[in-house]
Amino acid sequence: MQQTNLYQQYKIQSLETMTREEVVVKLFEEASKQIGMGVFYETHENTFKSFNCLAKAQKIMQSLNFSLDMKYAVSLELSEMYLFIHAKLGEAGAKKDVSLMKAILSLVDELKVTFQQAEKLARTQKKIV
Repeated sequence: MQQTNLYQQYKIQSLETMTREEVVVKLFEEASKQIGMGVFYETHENTFKSFNCLAKAQKIMQSLNFSLDMKYAVSLELSEMYLFIHAKLGEAGAKKDVSLMKAILSLVDELKVTFQQAEKLARTQKKIV
């Protein structure tokens, strides 16, 4: 029990000390993981677990969308993309469409890489200033 509490404290502390950019990258990593697990479960005929994984990924996309600051033009474009991914995840789950799940996973992974690069660039620029 003591070990569990220490681990939970570590997880909370590490999340609290992350930058906003690092949190966004972690959210994309988790969305990617959940979609990948959704594909795995669907191909192994466990529709219930696949649906739950896709629903978690949808919640992540909603969180990313809600976190946008709409005073920036890029936020509108990101919002449209997040809403598109959210809708397609629902469609893929409803139709049990593994190929659509894989296509969404590819898109989420591309976004993840883009945000990882942006986070690294932001970190480097902070060190220069």
